[in-house]
Amino acid sequence: MLHPPVERGGRSRLSRALMTVLVSGSLLASALPAASAATYYVSDSMNRTVSGGWGSPDSGPAYQLNHPERFALANGVGSLALLPGKSSVATLDIDQRDVAAGVDLSFDSLPTSGSIYASLASRQGSTGRYDATLRLLASGELRLEVARHLNGTKTVLEHVRIAESVHPGESFHLDFNVSGDSETALTARAYRAGCAAPDWQVQHTDSDSALSTAGDVRLTGYLSSSASKDSGLHVDNLRAKEAPKDLLSEESGTAEPAPLPEPSPTPEPEPSPAPSPEPVEEAPALPAGALYVAPGGNDGASGSADAPLRQLATAVDKASSGQSIVVRGGTYHESVTIPSGKTVHLVNYPGEKVWLDGASTLSGFTASGGAWATGWDLDFDHSPTYTRGADDNQQEAWGFINADYPMAAHPEQLWIDGAPQTQVGSLDQLRAGTFYIDFSANKLYVGSDPRGKKVEASTLVKALSIRGANSTVDGINVRRYAPSVPDMGAITAEKPGITLRNLSVEDSATTGINVSATSNTISNVKIRRSGMLGMNAVYADGLKVQNIESSGNNTERFNSSPVSGGLKITRSRGISVKDSVFTSNRGPGLWIDESVYDSKIVNNDMISNAAHGLSLEISAKAVVVNNRIVGNGGNGFKLNDSSDVRIWNNTISGSNRPLNIVQDNRRGENASDPGHDPRQSFPDPTMTWVVKDISVHNNVLSNTGGGNAILAVEDYSHEFSAAEMEISTDHNTYHRLSSGTPRWSTVWSSGTGDPQVYTSLAAFQSAHQQESGSAEVIASSVLDDEHNLTSAITERNGSALGLPSDLATLTGLNAGSKQMGAYRR
Repeated sequence: MLHPPVERGGRSRLSRALMTVLVSGSLLASALPAASAATYYVSDSMNRTVSGGWGSPDSGPAYQLNHPERFALANGVGSLALLPGKSSVATLDIDQRDVAAGVDLSFDSLPTSGSIYASLASRQGSTGRYDATLRLLASGELRLEVARHLNGTKTVLEHVRIAESVHPGESFHLDFNVSGDSETALTARAYRAGCAAPDWQVQHTDSDSALSTAGDVRLTGYLSSSASKDSGLHVDNLRAKEAPKDLLSEESGTAEPAPLPEPSPTPEPEPSPAPSPEPVEEAPALPAGALYVAPGGNDGASGSADAPLRQLATAVDKASSGQSIVVRGGTYHESVTIPSGKTVHLVNYPGEKVWLDGASTLSGFTASGGAWATGWDLDFDHSPTYTRGADDNQQEAWGFINADYPMAAHPEQLWIDGAPQTQVGSLDQLRAGTFYIDFSANKLYVGSDPRGKKVEASTLVKALSIRGANSTVDGINVRRYAPSVPDMGAITAEKPGITLRNLSVEDSATTGINVSATSNTISNVKIRRSGMLGMNAVYADGLKVQNIESSGNNTERFNSSPVSGGLKITRSRGISVKDSVFTSNRGPGLWIDESVYDSKIVNNDMISNAAHGLSLEISAKAVVVNNRIVGNGGNGFKLNDSSDVRIWNNTISGSNRPLNIVQDNRRGENASDPGHDPRQSFPDPTMTWVVKDISVHNNVLSNTGGGNAILAVEDYSHEFSAAEMEISTDHNTYHRLSSGTPRWSTVWSSGTGDPQVYTSLAAFQSAHQQESGSAEVIASSVLDDEHNLTSAITERNGSALGLPSDLATLTGLNAGSKQMGAYRR
């Protein structure tokens, strides 16, 4: 059961800000079974400070606002300014079909005439959406309406009166669940804060399948054009998660709809009102002088809004430097290069989904010896390393290819009815769910019967090669391209000042995105199911990565090292990775490696990755603050051969060493050791590759069973003791399952000889002037299902050091605040 966040004194932030009653109803109460945090698409307590707009929620993609100046956050509550006849829209790009969403809402005033509409929508896409709307009339009456919006037409499917008289500032909770395919089940309810959640007040099955596909979540505020003054909405506690598959059979929806109790006796049912008019949407803001591209366009056309071009590549060729290209919703099968010397701004038409798709449909299959074959005349590069044509590295721990997965570097990809097939190396290995390519005979074989099914294969190598400095790509999604390892990625940002934002990159054969130039920004980007690596960056000084989700990468099972996982950054300076999620990657979550200087790793989640959650290796000057590093297969955080690192307020938990600080034989002064930045003088005085000056404060180090220690500091070269490394650790919390699990609390380098080991924190405290303000907690768990700390830890917050002002600025938190581990998301 998920309760809205409550401040001291029992008030929700929304109720406290508006001086209304306690929000005690639970979000989606009785609508959803208990589920893991992984099912949450969006979760937002609005408890943050941003300079404008709404920024990014606690989890989920950043808000896309049609008019950012109308949106604000203050005192833990979001607000929308409403102007007569205009819509204020916040969209969250979750791309999901079955969604259970909920939000707390309050109206600032009654409309002078007409209505105020507060809508929560799912399956938002280029053709329409479903929404549940709280409609406040000038009389104070509040109605709940569930509607279908399709191709600009609104159809009210059901409606019910919620309250006869609403006063400005009253808080209401709105739940809206959407589920199903050919028939869509819609359930909705709204109730005053402080009341128990009622049964579903609206239950409707929509047989129109036009909105049966996945889409986004959207919040909209609208004020009737007849109103004589502006108004506003307040918003809090927005959540969206996977909906039950059969909403209408849920126990909570079996009773007759019951309106909330009113202060006076319930009136007789009113006559059904006429469907409410569709609020008139504002024309979206579009760049002046832009060229337009549309699936039905013509490359011989002028490129105006009324005469769009057909291909993005044609528009790029036609565009002058600095010009924008607006791309209408649809699918485009092409490779696009923005050439050197030309700045181009690609942007999707507002509210419309654009895909660059590298796959083509295959046909003409014939039965062939228990398999099915068709022609194939493409020959992609199968090089296994970044050097085209070279064999794989033979040095131990440097080979890309795992012998158990020899086809990893083959970028061919194939799907049957959307299900990915596995490539095999010979015809006799062919089985159901696999495919084989005989390059000498130009034949492609599938092991599953393709008859009556859609068979698609990647036929293009790259989606976007961006070689024009200061170009932007906004809202142009990419899927199913086949870059080889030396092609670097499906999208390559190759010049300074490039921005990628508000897009998804899916099913790239090797790497999703590569950045190889300075001052690039990657913001609000999802990278999923890349064959080797979600994103790579090298020589990327000034790189800003914010609010990305890199998940499920290394589907081809390349070796974890030298490169795989969520994001790897090498040979760069002044980089930041903030507010991002790295999860379920077959490799490290986030890997900072090879002479990265001045990195800021802030407010991220590295969860359930197969290797280390966070790896910081042969680098220097880093801040690692307010991250949650949980449930990874390797160490939580492994720090190798790096200096000047501040590790503050992180929650690091897993069944291996939570924090493992290691020195090995590599040295920055050795030219033969790989990983130097050739742009710097040699030897680089900032890159000693020696562990030194490491501070560890306010962290929760949780060992859930394994890895033999909670905190380890070791020197495999037997040269430096922990004291000589200048390790400073205090005001942390050590968690273990029992006094003997793990075996040791602390491993502490002695320099020469074996390290010292301590079976308890108390023994370590007694032996060294470290951790005097720290404590050990023995418990089965110290995290809840959403990876937030339980009271076993939070009751120790008063023992934490105050958050330094520079770290507060980085994290957006309050200077001087005291917290053990990561702050609650």
